[in-house]
Amino acid sequence: MKRIDVTFASQGSRCAAWLYLPPSGSAPFPCVILAHGLGATRELRLDAYATCFAEAGLAALVFDYRYFGASEGEPRGLVEISSQLADWAAAIAYARAHKDLDARRIALWGTSLGGGHVIVAAAHARGLAAVVSQNPFTDGLTNLASARPFEMLPLLRVAIKDQFQRWLRQQPSLVKVDGAPGELAMFTSYDSETNQQFLVPEGVQWGNQISAHALLHLLFYRPVVYASHVQCPLLVCVGDRDVADSPQAALKTAQTAPRGEVRRYDCGHYDFYAGKIFQQTVADQCSFLVRHLLKESKQVQDDAELPMQ
Repeated sequence: MKRIDVTFASQGSRCAAWLYLPPSGSAPFPCVILAHGLGATRELRLDAYATCFAEAGLAALVFDYRYFGASEGEPRGLVEISSQLADWAAAIAYARAHKDLDARRIALWGTSLGGGHVIVAAAHARGLAAVVSQNPFTDGLTNLASARPFEMLPLLRVAIKDQFQRWLRQQPSLVKVDGAPGELAMFTSYDSETNQQFLVPEGVQWGNQISAHALLHLLFYRPVVYASHVQCPLLVCVGDRDVADSPQAALKTAQTAPRGEVRRYDCGHYDFYAGKIFQQTVADQCSFLVRHLLKESKQVQDDAELPMQ
């Protein structure tokens, strides 16, 4: 299949992206827009999903948020929810204007924090064909309820300091996204090294660092409250053993959405990215996306071509 390096503008900076075109068929193609979670970049297994979607007959636009990966933006490692949502809006606008993509058949795909972003983005962007939200961050308050307060205190102190540094336009204090117990990190686990083996392909370098003040914004970020405004089909893929993002909040999100569907898997947060669980989930997601971007649109076209009685 064909993969093209492209860029698009978001609030004055360039977001870097890969555009995958299907190996057969003719333009304009239906398109799935993909982006990652907290502090992650497109090299962290998003190419595997995009390849599967392209093989199923769908174009795929895979982008990095500003301040990360190959995208522009200073300081590096900056996580601001409003900026990332603006990047999603810019990606949708780019896809709708692209000559090889069908503006009427655009879907969103997000994982982890990106899985929450696609719900908010879909609540604001009309005319989307479908949304896939994988092991999503849907309710910061619910996640907080399961946190260990004393373990959070050192991170909270750094986050508050970093927020003041942000207001003063100073360089951010960076912390790890994923770390071992005792490390200053957004998520800590004794399985940290194994988790990163699922997420980070061999030979890929991942900074694993973000601005600490992101914690203050994530605590009150609640994509679940936008679910009732998502009018297109929504597939939520939930890991029943996810300890990073609440499975209960993800299930509630799917139940609240007018056209929500759920697929549940006996796995944790990082199991989605490789191995057996990846194979299961990507097959389910391809089936869902093909149904709503290819089969249903073809049925509508066929119905429109029927002679009037």
